[in-house]
Amino acid sequence: MNAPRTRTQYVHINSKHRLETLENLADLRVHLPQPIKNCYRVFVKQFSCANILYNIRSLENTLTWAEFYLAPGDSTYYQKQFTITIPTGYYTREELCTQINTEIANMSNHVVSADPNEVPLGVVVDNTINTNYRTQVGLANAYGTKYFAPVNTRTSIWRTLGFVDSQVVNLKKRKLQEFDDIAGAIPSLSPAYKYYYALVLAGSLSVPNIVSGNLPAVIESPSGVYLTSNKLTSGGTYETDTDPMSFALRANPSNVLEFLQFTTGRGGWVHYDALQPHYHYLNDENIQDFDIQLRSEVGTLLNHDECGDYNLVICFECIVEPTYSPQYLQAQANEAYTLAHTPERIIL
Repeated sequence: MNAPRTRTQYVHINSKHRLETLENLADLRVHLPQPIKNCYRVFVKQFSCANILYNIRSLENTLTWAEFYLAPGDSTYYQKQFTITIPTGYYTREELCTQINTEIANMSNHVVSADPNEVPLGVVVDNTINTNYRTQVGLANAYGTKYFAPVNTRTSIWRTLGFVDSQVVNLKKRKLQEFDDIAGAIPSLSPAYKYYYALVLAGSLSVPNIVSGNLPAVIESPSGVYLTSNKLTSGGTYETDTDPMSFALRANPSNVLEFLQFTTGRGGWVHYDALQPHYHYLNDENIQDFDIQLRSEVGTLLNHDECGDYNLVICFECIVEPTYSPQYLQAQANEAYTLAHTPERIIL
Protein backbone atom coordinates (compact mmCIF):
# COMPACT_ATOMS: atom_id res chain seq x y z
CA MET A 1 0.00 0.00 0.00
CA ASN A 2 1.37 3.38 -1.01
CA ALA A 3 1.62 6.12 1.59
CA PRO A 4 -0.66 9.07 0.88
CA ARG A 5 0.66 12.35 -0.41
CA THR A 6 1.31 14.62 2.55
CA ARG A 7 2.44 18.12 3.32
CA THR A 8 4.34 19.03 6.49
CA GLN A 9 3.43 21.65 9.07
CA TYR A 10 5.57 22.51 12.09
CA VAL A 11 4.55 23.89 15.47
CA HIS A 12 7.35 25.49 17.50
CA ILE A 13 6.60 25.53 21.23
CA ASN A 14 8.48 27.62 23.76
CA SER A 15 7.49 26.79 27.32
CA LYS A 16 8.33 30.36 28.39
CA HIS A 17 5.10 31.47 26.70
CA ARG A 18 2.92 29.28 28.92
CA LEU A 19 0.20 30.57 31.21
CA GLU A 20 1.80 30.25 34.65
CA THR A 21 -0.45 28.89 37.38
CA LEU A 22 -0.04 28.44 41.10
CA GLU A 23 1.20 24.86 40.65
CA ASN A 24 3.13 25.76 37.46
CA LEU A 25 2.99 22.16 36.27
CA ALA A 26 4.69 21.15 33.03
CA ASP A 27 1.34 20.60 31.33
CA LEU A 28 0.89 22.94 28.36
CA ARG A 29 -2.28 23.66 26.40
CA VAL A 30 -1.58 24.79 22.83
CA HIS A 31 -4.24 26.56 20.75
CA LEU A 32 -3.93 27.12 16.98
CA PRO A 33 -5.81 30.10 15.47
CA GLN A 34 -6.40 27.96 12.37
CA PRO A 35 -6.72 24.17 12.65
CA ILE A 36 -4.22 21.88 11.02
CA LYS A 37 -6.45 19.83 8.73
CA ASN A 38 -6.34 16.17 7.76
CA CYS A 39 -3.49 15.21 10.14
CA TYR A 40 -2.19 11.85 8.96
CA ARG A 41 0.53 11.45 11.60
CA VAL A 42 2.66 13.46 14.02
CA PHE A 43 6.07 13.13 15.66
CA VAL A 44 8.51 15.09 17.82
CA LYS A 45 11.02 16.69 15.49
CA GLN A 46 13.26 18.56 17.93
CA PHE A 47 13.56 19.21 21.66
CA SER A 48 16.02 21.26 23.68
CA CYS A 49 16.40 21.83 27.41
CA ALA A 50 19.16 22.29 29.94
CA ASN A 51 20.12 19.32 32.11
CA ILE A 52 19.36 21.22 35.32
CA LEU A 53 16.37 19.27 36.65
CA TYR A 54 16.01 18.71 40.36
CA ASN A 55 16.87 15.14 41.25
CA ILE A 56 14.55 15.26 44.29
CA ARG A 57 11.23 16.43 42.85
CA SER A 58 7.66 16.89 44.02
CA LEU A 59 5.85 13.54 44.39
CA GLU A 60 9.25 11.80 44.13
CA ASN A 61 10.81 13.02 47.35
CA THR A 62 9.91 10.39 49.93
CA LEU A 63 11.95 7.62 51.50
CA THR A 64 10.01 4.75 53.09
CA TRP A 65 11.10 1.83 55.23
CA ALA A 66 9.62 -0.69 57.66
CA GLU A 67 10.88 -1.64 61.12
CA PHE A 68 10.14 -4.81 63.08
CA TYR A 69 10.55 -4.82 66.86
CA LEU A 70 10.74 -7.67 69.36
CA ALA A 71 10.76 -6.74 73.05
CA PRO A 72 13.00 -8.74 75.43
CA GLY A 73 11.15 -11.85 76.62
CA ASP A 74 8.41 -11.44 74.01
CA SER A 75 7.72 -13.79 71.08
CA THR A 76 5.82 -11.46 68.72
CA TYR A 77 7.36 -8.95 66.36
CA TYR A 78 5.57 -5.62 65.96
CA GLN A 79 5.88 -3.75 62.68
CA LYS A 80 5.48 -0.20 61.44
CA GLN A 81 6.15 1.74 58.27
CA PHE A 82 8.00 5.07 58.35
CA THR A 83 8.28 7.76 55.68
CA ILE A 84 10.32 10.93 55.51
CA THR A 85 9.81 13.74 53.00
CA ILE A 86 12.95 15.34 51.58
CA PRO A 87 12.75 19.00 50.48
CA THR A 88 12.83 19.29 46.68
CA GLY A 89 16.05 20.41 45.06
CA TYR A 90 19.25 19.19 43.48
CA TYR A 91 21.53 17.18 45.76
CA THR A 92 24.87 15.50 45.39
CA ARG A 93 25.01 12.04 46.93
CA GLU A 94 26.72 13.36 50.05
CA GLU A 95 24.26 16.25 50.42
CA LEU A 96 21.31 13.90 50.02
CA CYS A 97 22.60 11.51 52.68
CA THR A 98 23.08 14.44 55.06
CA GLN A 99 19.53 15.68 54.39
CA ILE A 100 18.06 12.18 54.89
CA ASN A 101 19.84 11.90 58.25
CA THR A 102 18.50 15.32 59.25
CA GLU A 103 14.92 14.33 58.40
CA ILE A 104 15.25 11.03 60.30
CA ALA A 105 16.62 12.85 63.35
CA ASN A 106 13.66 15.26 63.24
CA MET A 107 11.02 12.51 63.22
CA SER A 108 8.51 13.08 66.02
CA ASN A 109 7.49 9.43 66.39
CA HIS A 110 10.14 6.87 65.54
CA VAL A 111 9.07 3.89 67.64
CA VAL A 112 7.27 0.78 66.45
CA SER A 113 5.21 -0.25 69.46
CA ALA A 114 3.59 1.12 72.62
CA ASP A 115 6.39 -0.37 74.75
CA PRO A 116 7.65 2.56 76.92
CA ASN A 117 11.13 0.99 77.00
CA GLU A 118 11.52 0.93 73.22
CA VAL A 119 14.05 3.39 71.81
CA PRO A 120 14.19 4.71 68.23
CA LEU A 121 16.32 2.76 65.81
CA GLY A 122 19.51 4.58 64.88
CA VAL A 123 19.45 4.90 61.07
CA VAL A 124 22.39 6.71 59.45
CA VAL A 125 22.76 6.96 55.68
CA ASP A 126 26.30 7.49 54.39
CA ASN A 127 27.86 7.81 50.96
CA THR A 128 31.28 9.20 51.87
CA ILE A 129 33.12 6.34 53.56
CA ASN A 130 33.65 4.25 50.43
CA THR A 131 34.96 4.98 46.96
CA ASN A 132 32.56 2.98 44.77
CA TYR A 133 29.57 5.33 45.25
CA ARG A 134 27.49 2.68 47.02
CA THR A 135 25.07 4.03 49.60
CA GLN A 136 25.42 2.54 53.09
CA VAL A 137 22.87 2.50 55.91
CA GLY A 138 24.12 2.03 59.47
CA LEU A 139 21.62 0.43 61.87
CA ALA A 140 22.08 0.69 65.66
CA ASN A 141 19.64 -0.52 68.31
CA ALA A 142 19.82 -0.15 72.11
CA TYR A 143 16.88 -2.24 73.32
CA GLY A 144 15.23 -5.46 72.18
CA THR A 145 15.64 -6.75 68.64
CA LYS A 146 14.95 -4.72 65.53
CA TYR A 147 14.94 -5.44 61.81
CA PHE A 148 15.02 -2.81 59.07
CA ALA A 149 13.65 -3.16 55.51
CA PRO A 150 13.67 -0.57 52.70
CA VAL A 151 10.21 -0.23 51.10
CA ASN A 152 10.01 0.47 47.39
CA THR A 153 7.13 2.30 45.70
CA ARG A 154 6.71 3.61 42.16
CA THR A 155 8.40 6.89 43.03
CA SER A 156 10.80 5.63 45.70
CA ILE A 157 14.41 6.81 45.63
CA TRP A 158 15.84 3.55 47.00
CA ARG A 159 16.53 2.44 43.42
CA THR A 160 18.49 5.59 42.60
CA LEU A 161 20.42 5.09 45.85
CA GLY A 162 21.58 1.74 44.46
CA PHE A 163 19.29 -0.73 46.25
CA VAL A 164 18.13 -3.49 43.89
CA ASP A 165 14.85 -5.41 43.90
CA SER A 166 16.04 -8.20 46.20
CA GLN A 167 17.04 -5.60 48.82
CA VAL A 168 13.62 -3.94 49.15
CA VAL A 169 10.04 -4.82 49.98
CA ASN A 170 8.44 -3.87 46.69
CA LEU A 171 4.89 -2.59 47.25
CA LYS A 172 4.30 -2.74 43.49
CA LYS A 173 4.55 -6.51 43.78
CA ARG A 174 2.58 -7.06 46.97
CA LYS A 175 -1.15 -7.49 47.38
CA LEU A 176 -0.80 -6.98 51.15
CA GLN A 177 -0.34 -3.44 52.42
CA GLU A 178 0.44 -4.37 56.03
CA PHE A 179 3.61 -6.16 57.12
CA ASP A 180 2.13 -8.77 59.49
CA ASP A 181 3.14 -11.59 57.15
CA ILE A 182 6.76 -10.41 57.13
CA ALA A 183 6.81 -9.96 60.90
CA GLY A 184 5.51 -13.49 61.29
CA ALA A 185 8.23 -14.88 59.02
CA ILE A 186 11.18 -13.24 60.81
CA PRO A 187 11.61 -15.92 63.56
CA SER A 188 12.26 -18.57 60.91
CA LEU A 189 14.15 -16.52 58.32
CA SER A 190 16.04 -18.48 55.67
CA PRO A 191 17.57 -17.56 52.29
CA ALA A 192 14.54 -19.16 50.63
CA TYR A 193 12.28 -16.39 51.98
CA LYS A 194 11.59 -13.77 49.30
CA TYR A 195 12.40 -10.83 51.61
CA TYR A 196 15.43 -12.46 53.22
CA TYR A 197 17.93 -9.97 51.81
CA ALA A 198 15.62 -6.99 52.39
CA LEU A 199 15.43 -7.63 56.15
CA VAL A 200 18.51 -6.40 58.00
CA LEU A 201 19.11 -7.02 61.68
CA ALA A 202 20.22 -3.87 63.51
CA GLY A 203 23.52 -3.94 65.40
CA SER A 204 24.43 -2.39 68.71
CA LEU A 205 25.24 1.24 69.45
CA SER A 206 28.95 0.43 69.54
CA VAL A 207 28.92 -1.85 66.48
CA PRO A 208 26.12 -0.81 64.07
CA ASN A 209 25.18 -3.24 61.33
CA ILE A 210 25.90 -1.86 57.85
CA VAL A 211 23.84 -2.61 54.74
CA SER A 212 24.98 -1.34 51.33
CA GLY A 213 23.20 -0.92 48.03
CA ASN A 214 24.30 -3.51 45.51
CA LEU A 215 24.81 -0.86 42.82
CA PRO A 216 26.39 2.59 42.76
CA ALA A 217 24.00 5.45 43.46
CA VAL A 218 22.75 7.24 40.33
CA ILE A 219 20.77 10.01 42.02
CA GLU A 220 22.89 12.66 40.27
CA SER A 221 22.25 11.29 36.78
CA PRO A 222 18.60 11.30 35.58
CA SER A 223 18.15 9.10 32.52
CA GLY A 224 15.80 11.48 30.71
CA VAL A 225 12.24 12.77 30.49
CA TYR A 226 9.04 11.72 28.76
CA LEU A 227 6.99 13.94 26.47
CA THR A 228 3.33 12.89 26.63
CA SER A 229 0.09 14.03 25.03
CA ASN A 230 -3.44 12.70 25.26
CA LYS A 231 -4.54 14.46 22.06
CA LEU A 232 -1.60 13.56 19.82
CA THR A 233 -1.39 9.85 20.67
CA SER A 234 -3.84 7.19 19.58
CA GLY A 235 -2.87 4.02 21.46
CA GLY A 236 -0.17 2.93 19.03
CA THR A 237 2.59 3.30 21.62
CA TYR A 238 2.96 0.95 24.57
CA GLU A 239 4.65 1.33 27.95
CA THR A 240 5.47 -1.37 30.48
CA ASP A 241 4.18 -1.67 34.02
CA THR A 242 3.53 -4.41 36.57
CA ASP A 243 0.34 -6.44 36.38
CA PRO A 244 -1.35 -6.10 39.81
CA MET A 245 -2.61 -9.70 39.77
CA SER A 246 0.24 -11.75 38.34
CA PHE A 247 3.03 -9.18 38.97
CA ALA A 248 4.26 -9.94 35.45
CA LEU A 249 5.69 -7.31 33.16
CA ARG A 250 3.02 -6.11 30.75
CA ALA A 251 2.74 -3.43 28.06
CA ASN A 252 -0.29 -1.12 27.93
CA PRO A 253 -1.27 1.58 25.41
CA SER A 254 0.31 4.83 26.52
CA ASN A 255 0.21 8.56 25.75
CA VAL A 256 4.00 8.78 25.39
CA LEU A 257 5.08 10.95 22.47
CA GLU A 258 8.81 10.44 22.95
CA PHE A 259 11.41 9.51 25.54
CA LEU A 260 14.24 12.04 25.54
CA GLN A 261 17.55 10.68 26.79
CA PHE A 262 19.93 12.87 28.76
CA THR A 263 23.30 12.23 27.16
CA THR A 264 25.06 15.30 28.57
CA GLY A 265 26.35 16.00 32.05
CA ARG A 266 24.85 18.26 34.67
CA GLY A 267 24.51 21.83 33.38
CA GLY A 268 24.86 20.86 29.71
CA TRP A 269 22.23 21.23 27.01
CA VAL A 270 20.13 18.32 25.84
CA HIS A 271 19.36 18.52 22.11
CA TYR A 272 17.14 15.88 20.52
CA ASP A 273 16.67 15.65 16.74
CA ALA A 274 14.47 12.90 15.33
CA LEU A 275 16.70 10.99 12.94
CA GLN A 276 14.26 8.07 13.21
CA PRO A 277 10.81 9.61 13.79
CA HIS A 278 8.45 8.01 16.30
CA TYR A 279 5.18 8.38 14.40
CA HIS A 280 1.74 8.71 15.98
CA TYR A 281 -1.16 8.24 13.56
CA LEU A 282 -4.12 10.60 13.91
CA ASN A 283 -6.65 9.25 11.38
CA ASP A 284 -6.87 12.43 9.28
CA GLU A 285 -8.15 14.45 12.22
CA ASN A 286 -8.30 18.25 12.30
CA ILE A 287 -6.15 19.55 15.16
CA GLN A 288 -6.77 22.96 16.73
CA ASP A 289 -6.03 22.33 20.42
CA PHE A 290 -3.61 19.85 21.94
CA ASP A 291 -1.74 19.17 25.18
CA ILE A 292 1.92 18.52 25.98
CA GLN A 293 3.27 17.21 29.29
CA LEU A 294 6.82 16.81 30.54
CA ARG A 295 7.24 13.84 32.88
CA SER A 296 10.10 12.24 34.78
CA GLU A 297 11.63 8.90 33.87
CA VAL A 298 9.07 7.18 36.14
CA GLY A 299 6.10 9.07 34.67
CA THR A 300 5.53 11.78 37.30
CA LEU A 301 4.31 15.11 35.94
CA LEU A 302 7.10 17.65 36.44
CA ASN A 303 6.96 21.21 37.70
CA HIS A 304 8.47 24.03 35.63
CA ASP A 305 10.05 25.45 38.77
CA GLU A 306 11.92 22.15 39.18
CA CYS A 307 12.87 21.42 35.57
CA GLY A 308 13.27 24.78 33.79
CA ASP A 309 12.06 25.78 30.34
CA TYR A 310 12.32 23.94 27.05
CA ASN A 311 11.81 24.33 23.32
CA LEU A 312 9.94 21.81 21.23
CA VAL A 313 9.14 21.31 17.54
CA ILE A 314 6.15 19.14 16.64
CA CYS A 315 5.87 17.95 13.03
CA PHE A 316 2.43 17.25 11.52
CA GLU A 317 2.14 15.35 8.25
CA CYS A 318 -1.21 16.16 6.61
CA ILE A 319 -3.05 14.59 3.69
CA VAL A 320 -2.83 16.73 0.54
CA GLU A 321 -6.33 17.65 -0.63
CA PRO A 322 -6.96 18.04 -4.37
CA THR A 323 -7.20 21.71 -5.32
CA TYR A 324 -9.34 23.03 -8.21
CA SER A 325 -9.49 26.47 -9.83
CA PRO A 326 -12.76 28.47 -9.85
CA GLN A 327 -12.86 28.07 -13.65
CA TYR A 328 -12.63 24.29 -13.35
CA LEU A 329 -15.40 24.15 -10.76
CA GLN A 330 -17.62 26.41 -12.93
CA ALA A 331 -17.04 24.27 -16.01
CA GLN A 332 -17.88 21.15 -13.97
CA ALA A 333 -21.10 22.76 -12.75
CA ASN A 334 -22.06 23.82 -16.30
CA GLU A 335 -21.47 20.33 -17.60
CA ALA A 336 -23.59 18.82 -14.82
CA TYR A 337 -26.39 21.33 -15.54
CA THR A 338 -26.31 20.58 -19.28
CA LEU A 339 -26.47 16.84 -18.74
CA ALA A 340 -29.32 17.20 -16.27
CA HIS A 341 -31.45 19.38 -18.60
CA THR A 342 -30.82 17.74 -21.98
CA PRO A 343 -33.56 15.28 -23.05
CA GLU A 344 -32.40 11.78 -23.72
CA ARG A 345 -32.48 10.78 -27.42
CA ILE A 346 -32.84 7.17 -28.34
CA ILE A 347 -31.63 6.32 -31.86
CA LEU A 348 -32.96 3.11 -33.37
